[in-house]
Amino acid sequence: MGRVRGFDVGEALDVALELFWQRGYDGTSVQALCRAMDLQPGSVYAAFGSKRDLFVAALRRYTETVSAEAVDRINGATSGLQGLRDYFGHLVDAMVDGKRARGCLITNSLVEFAVRDPELAGLFQLHLARLQTSFAAALARARADGELRPAAGPESAGMLVAVVQGMNVMAKGRPGRQALQDVADATLAGLAAPAAQA
Repeated sequence: MGRVRGFDVGEALDVALELFWQRGYDGTSVQALCRAMDLQPGSVYAAFGSKRDLFVAALRRYTETVSAEAVDRINGATSGLQGLRDYFGHLVDAMVDGKRARGCLITNSLVEFAVRDPELAGLFQLHLARLQTSFAAALARARADGELRPAAGPESAGMLVAVVQGMNVMAKGRPGRQALQDVADATLAGLAAPAAQA
């Protein structure tokens, strides 16, 4: 990034992330970014490069913080099925009471960029692949512990990713907690063995 003095690059990046998350890439001007970060354009360009470079850095920051925290809930639970319950419970909470009411920055950006920017599309696909891998590991644990229906297992991970992406889009319409919880509950009920139902 070169030598940057006089401001915290991480804090500035967090501000940019918030703005991109609220407005999208096209809806966020360089002038708005400079105002929000309280920086002159020269400082922004010196620290991050172009607007697109700043956007890529914000996406990476998002995956390292917001996304990583969510995935940690899958991996840190006492059982595979509980990890999925923890993840979807946190997701619904964040969609109702937190920043995920805006949707997911990755999902929003995927819709905005997937066709016109293959490089960014690859970054989004990598993120989704990591989520799918975490789901598959949790499902493998759950299958080994007898928590799943016979037809469910790691191969159901792609379906869970699709459900999450659908919920991310759904959240932007503010459907309310019950509607989101119903989707999560029905999804997990379709995977869990009757004896493992919450």
